[in-house]
Amino acid sequence: MIFRHLALRSGQNRVVEHSGLKNNAYLCVMNFTSQTRYNPETGEYEKYYRLKESYRNASGRACTRILLNVGFIHGLKPEEIRDISCGLTYKYEHQGEHELWEDQMAVYSDIVRQKIDEYWQRLVEEKKLDIIHQAFEASKAKAERRIDVDTLKHTDARDIGAEWLCLQAIRQIGFDRFLRSLGWSEEQVKLAIGHLIVRTIYTPSELKSMRIMRDNSGVCELIDLAIEAVTQRKVYSVADWFLKEKAKIEEYLCRTTDDLFKPTNRIMLFDLTNFYFEGRKDGSGKAKFGRSKEKRSDCKLLVLALCINTDGFIRYSSILEGNTADPKSLPDMVDKLIATNPTGTGDDQKVLVVIDAGIASQDNLDLIKAKGYNYLCVSRKVLTDYTVDADARTVIVHDNKQQPIKLQEVHTEGEDYYLKIDSPAKALKEESMNRSFRKRFEEGLDAIAASLAKKNGTKKYEAVLRRIGKLEGHFPSIARYYNIDIEKDKNDTVTSVTWTLEVPEKQVHGTYFLRTNVKTLDEKTTWDYYNLIREIECSNRQLKTDLSLRPIYHQKDDRSDAHLFLGLLSYWIVNVIRHQMKKENERRKKADPNPKAEYPTPYWTEIVRIMSTQKAVTSEAVNAMGEKVEMRICSTPTEQAADIYSMLNYKKMPFRKIKVCRTQSP
Repeated sequence: MIFRHLALRSGQNRVVEHSGLKNNAYLCVMNFTSQTRYNPETGEYEKYYRLKESYRNASGRACTRILLNVGFIHGLKPEEIRDISCGLTYKYEHQGEHELWEDQMAVYSDIVRQKIDEYWQRLVEEKKLDIIHQAFEASKAKAERRIDVDTLKHTDARDIGAEWLCLQAIRQIGFDRFLRSLGWSEEQVKLAIGHLIVRTIYTPSELKSMRIMRDNSGVCELIDLAIEAVTQRKVYSVADWFLKEKAKIEEYLCRTTDDLFKPTNRIMLFDLTNFYFEGRKDGSGKAKFGRSKEKRSDCKLLVLALCINTDGFIRYSSILEGNTADPKSLPDMVDKLIATNPTGTGDDQKVLVVIDAGIASQDNLDLIKAKGYNYLCVSRKVLTDYTVDADARTVIVHDNKQQPIKLQEVHTEGEDYYLKIDSPAKALKEESMNRSFRKRFEEGLDAIAASLAKKNGTKKYEAVLRRIGKLEGHFPSIARYYNIDIEKDKNDTVTSVTWTLEVPEKQVHGTYFLRTNVKTLDEKTTWDYYNLIREIECSNRQLKTDLSLRPIYHQKDDRSDAHLFLGLLSYWIVNVIRHQMKKENERRKKADPNPKAEYPTPYWTEIVRIMSTQKAVTSEAVNAMGEKVEMRICSTPTEQAADIYSMLNYKKMPFRKIKVCRTQSP
């Protein structure tokens, strides 16, 4: 810019033109201002002078600043005072150019040159010469921050809260470092971690996972992974990379979580669950038809055997054929469990394996005992010939609905300890179910009998038997109490179907028995230990519902195994987070003076919902200097999200503000 100021000397106008600013940045013009004040030395009101500077800041606005309080000046004419300001301005603009100073100063009178030197020396001593430069730089910084709101826009908004939470959990257990120790390249590690985080949060297919990483999630930004590296082929390969290192990964995760969280690992929970396939699954060696726990026996299945400790961390996992019966799955688990969890010799040092009735066959119980483990399960048969000591006590506990449950020790043949459980609420439920089953079973029998009188009804003996057999298969618990009589003629045509109900004299509802080979446990402890089986039920629910491992769409066995193992790794991340939240909630509850206060730990889907409120967004605008400024900003977490970070002792924000680009606007 070109700035002009007027220098007056002896009544003659002299225009001094300056092109550019100091250091091509700014220009200073010094001048005097005066104010009438009382002078105590003379007792008169006189002009009090200040030396001020005028300059334009980075935004082009004219600004002034006081440099010196000169005071009362005597014996100088107004023209001479103006010459002093012009001389100071000239000296400031030509610092170091002493020859030019001498030439310019020669046009001034002696008193003017004397005052110029005096005031210049004061400016130097009081370090006021660079004050304009400092003010300009300060105004420049403000101008850069001051933006035109009409030009403001936001782009590239991505979810980052849940991703940042998962990434910190992965780094907490050192999983990224472990993958590097396996010899994986840096791109492999970043791609695997990114895909695992997306799989944990969004539970997508591989194809959808690639699209989420490219378009929706900020995970690539967090792990410094180029978007161009996220290809369909590489994303599909991640699960296969993990499956090849399954044994090493599980061993590392077990060891690391033991070091971090110090679980006792003295109680193991074992159970099976199955996953159904969509599609024909032709040519598969593992996919088989079996009994689906999700009522999808029309589909081929895969069975997942899990053994976890009481903190929910996996100690053993195996993917089995879909028709694997529950009792057949235990021997392999016990052998592999011993390798990672050696048992002690005393009863208080042995691992207690908690299983449900479906696995608790006598052969499996004998196997567990032979391997040096203890067991706790529901007895597969309802005891009838048992005795109760005269002094046996009855312990009352309550379920989560505060309904009473009676516990009582009983004795029977054998060495095991049995605990009788009487639950009135369970009895009501079973009675209601039996009434419903009985009604529906008899309606089925009525339909079969009514069909005999219809024109095109089922009348052939074999066909009637098949219908009755199918009906009994649907209601096995009630069908055993019915005696069904079928009459037919010589042509094998059924003429009548009749039935009678034989209810046992003492049909017990709401009663079952817990069985264990540990006789040192009391009633309450035995009950509490068995109810830990709900932890593995919670794990299965998270795998199937929160992490969407069902149904399976892959058609090859290795792809199905890789899909399930990737889901198990996601479960590890979820459990690392939820375990620490549960421990913190327990601490808060103990510290709360209100004994009825509840601190529930939310399920994973709710945690994801809360954390997804935190976003990363790019903001673009033009500042007061006419420059285009782009900034990458991470939003502040909500109160709920901040509380989750606090519970885990994690950082709340991966970054606050990153200036991505700063270019001259067109």
